[in-house]
Amino acid sequence: MKNHNNEKAIILIPSLEPDRKLLAYVNELKEHGLTDVIIIDDGSGEDYQPIFCELITIGCVVLHHSENYGKGCALKTGFKYIQENYDWFSCVVTADSDGQHAVKDVLRILETSKKNPDTLSLGVRDFSMPGIPVKSLLGNRFVSFVFALLYGRYISDTQTGLRAFGIPLLEFMIDVKGERFEYEMKMLIACVQAGISITMIPIQVIYIDSNERTHFKPILDSIRVVGTILSDFLRFSVSSIVSAAVDLGIAWLLLDFLHVYFKSEYLKILMATFVARVISTGVNYLLNRNFVFREKSAGGRSLIRYLMLCAVIIIFSTTGVYVLYKGFGINEKIGKVICDTLLYFLSYQVQQRWVFKYMGDEPQ
Repeated sequence: MKNHNNEKAIILIPSLEPDRKLLAYVNELKEHGLTDVIIIDDGSGEDYQPIFCELITIGCVVLHHSENYGKGCALKTGFKYIQENYDWFSCVVTADSDGQHAVKDVLRILETSKKNPDTLSLGVRDFSMPGIPVKSLLGNRFVSFVFALLYGRYISDTQTGLRAFGIPLLEFMIDVKGERFEYEMKMLIACVQAGISITMIPIQVIYIDSNERTHFKPILDSIRVVGTILSDFLRFSVSSIVSAAVDLGIAWLLLDFLHVYFKSEYLKILMATFVARVISTGVNYLLNRNFVFREKSAGGRSLIRYLMLCAVIIIFSTTGVYVLYKGFGINEKIGKVICDTLLYFLSYQVQQRWVFKYMGDEPQ
């Protein structure tokens, strides 16, 4: 087992079919005192083995995948190696192999991570700078907007590969699901849901050879990334639709069934509505707990929080509709659509970040 003092940082670089720029990049890292460098050969093939052999010669640890498993798998291979072979280190810094991350930015992010080992530090690019391709700017802004809408945290560069974290988060990062480029998005989502702090450090924007050597597949990998962002929310929407169908179906059945037991139309409607709402609320809670947010811990805490949230949502909805009607003259039905739509997104964020929050006692 390798011994490292508290000043040591481990640089982890996943690599697929690298050129000699990777050698130059690693040499520059080492010149700045970053001597612990782990390279993951993610199924590059025989033609690229001479480069990996040279990396070993200059002191790198090189781990090999027999085939291309994806960036997420490569990163987790490195994380597991660190967990098994290093008894101490200050932080892990992940960087891309194409030289897009300046060494001075690597040094800045690792210094930030050393001071905040239980925080995920991100090196974020400024896409508003001159020369940034329009599609990169628009794509990044769109993804950041959707992420903020669904997860309540604006991250200006969700796809950055320059990241750092300390010992406390290593096991957590290994448990995050994902195999390819979507893993980095799942990492952000998992951190937000678990209440882990995210720090953003501005870095240079570097495009080498017009970014021609990137292995990011624009269509397929973009679909994976967007699908990752929307996956929990789509499950949340399905849960809501099923619960609404249960509520409506039971209410209709009870209205027919209770007709012979209640002479008062009001009491019949009240009883049918109450019973249907209780059952549909239970269905919605179970679906959200087991299907949407997949909480593993005991349900007592989340059930109490869920019922508290339901009560608050009802109050907010009622108050919002009243304010829109009295203050702005908006029709109550339209006002309810507006309020309930906004509260729908709010409810999603509160449920993932508070009701069903990951507490660290079970893998995410």
